[in-house]
Amino acid sequence: MAVESSFFADSGDDDLLESRNHVFWEAMLDNIRRDGFVRPPQRVLDIGCHRGGLLARIAELWGAQDLWGIEPIGAARARAQLRLATLAGSVRMLSPEQWKLVPDRAMDLIVCHEVLFVVQDLDAMAANIARTLAPGGRAYVVSGCHAENPTWLTWRATFERDNKQVYTHEPLAFMKAAGVHGLVPAVRPLRESGWATYDPTDGVFGYPSVGALLDHQFRHKLLFRLTQT
Repeated sequence: MAVESSFFADSGDDDLLESRNHVFWEAMLDNIRRDGFVRPPQRVLDIGCHRGGLLARIAELWGAQDLWGIEPIGAARARAQLRLATLAGSVRMLSPEQWKLVPDRAMDLIVCHEVLFVVQDLDAMAANIARTLAPGGRAYVVSGCHAENPTWLTWRATFERDNKQVYTHEPLAFMKAAGVHGLVPAVRPLRESGWATYDPTDGVFGYPSVGALLDHQFRHKLLFRLTQT
């Protein structure tokens, strides 16, 4: 995850990221809502928080007062810090090298959207989640960029041409890493219904067919739930 200014070859993609992710964030949050809470989450961590959009939405929904983010891009961390400052009592934005600053068994909710493909060490990530989740807490991790998705293999080549380091993980490998660290892993498709919005003229990460588009959004884009016992 070691990048400095932007992960994308075109930095304009940073500006479009939230609008492109909105439907997926809302699908994740709908699933979290359906799972329910004993009490609304007060301490929330977003792994790969970028500019803080998902944390802002969570604060709006549940009033979380202690927001944490892990984000490798310094400029994005700074923007998230400013954006979230008025939405919560405490806001901490950290680089991936600062995981140790996240307190043990403290987070009611951990979220992560499309980060696994830039994580080399799944075991270390699972260990960090297990260490920082509070008893009874849950982590929700979204990944569509993985070994079981044929479209990802095309996109991976594009990243590699731009000299970006990416990784192709098996979904079961992530679930195994979680289980090794005492978490209870579960998985489901992220989305069950709705429109798959897509403009073939917009961007380099395209689909070869409508079938591939629908498979990505409704079959291969997975939501993992990791529960702390």
